[in-house]
Amino acid sequence: MKNIAKLAKGIMIVAMTTLIGGAPVPAGTFVYVSNADDGDIGVYSVQADGSLKPGEHVKAANVVMPMAVSPDRRFLYAAARSKPYSVFAYAIDPNTGALKILSVSPLTESFPYISLDKTGRYLFGASYGSNLISVNAIGEDGRVAPEPLQVIPVGSRTRSAPTRTISSFSRARLAATKYSSSSSIRRPGILLRTRLRSS
Repeated sequence: MKNIAKLAKGIMIVAMTTLIGGAPVPAGTFVYVSNADDGDIGVYSVQADGSLKPGEHVKAANVVMPMAVSPDRRFLYAAARSKPYSVFAYAIDPNTGALKILSVSPLTESFPYISLDKTGRYLFGASYGSNLISVNAIGEDGRVAPEPLQVIPVGSRTRSAPTRTISSFSRARLAATKYSSSSSIRRPGILLRTRLRSS
């Protein structure tokens, strides 16, 4: 954790993904770091001793911040909080953790929080600046649709739309409103740990 804490300085959010291939042994653990000032995403591999080995930096956009990984761990999504607001969809190489850009799609607003539903078919964005949440469809190829399916005004200071309790986008408003006034709010800088299932 010390190595990750060192990287956290100046970093808005870290997504850590454990990638498991066809074998029961993990292929590797990778850390993805969105660098808001540099406008890129750093890829690091976790070594056996816990140290991080730097990999490539993939260009995104100025003020790239929140990230989310698809439930099947095939795709990583990163939202740009500078205009034009957009979401970058990347394919994750299951062997190396490398990112390959798939698409860049517009977003309704600047979203400090993004998440996916449990099927990986919908991208949720929550904006406390505009007091709204948005839902965009995601294709089987991982690309985010350019037009939102729904934009919903919600209570003030909306902080996140956690999807662990959401089974469809029509229930997103309830979850976002509930969590906007909750004290258990997810904040930028959180470390997201996820395990990749074999395909």
